[in-house]
Amino acid sequence: EKRQSSSLSSRTPAWDDTNMDELVDLQKRLIESGFRLLKEGGKMVYSTCSLSQKQNEQVVLWLLEKCKDAFLIPVSFSASTESLHNKLDFIEEGSIPGTVRFNPIATKVEAGRRLVDCLLPGTGFFLAKIGKR
Repeated sequence: EKRQSSSLSSRTPAWDDTNMDELVDLQKRLIESGFRLLKEGGKMVYSTCSLSQKQNEQVVLWLLEKCKDAFLIPVSFSASTESLHNKLDFIEEGSIPGTVRFNPIATKVEAGRRLVDCLLPGTGFFLAKIGKR
C-alpha cells in the first residue's frame, strides 16, 4: 500500500490552486534575482516547465513593469522555411508576442483540416528572452 501511495503522489502536480500564489511569488523572486545579476547589455532566458500564464507571461510582465531597464527580446521557432510536413505543431507563440510555448498537445493539420490531437510526453514549457539596457 505504501508503494501505491508514493506512486500516486508522484503523479500529482507540483502546484495547484492552493499554492499557486506561493509559486508565482517564488518565480518573481527568481526572475528578479537573475535580472539584477545581468550587466548592462546582458541577456537572460526565463523558462518554466509550466503552461500556467500566472507563472509565465504574468511573471515576465511583472518584471518588465518593475525593472524599467528590462526589455523583451523576441524568440520564435518559425516554420516558414520548413515544409508543412516538418512543421513543429507543438510550438506556439505565448500570449506576449515574442515568447514561446511548447504545448504537449499537438494538432496535426493537413490540407487545412484538423486530423488528430496527440499528447506529447511532458507537461509543457515556456520561454522568454529578456535583455538589460
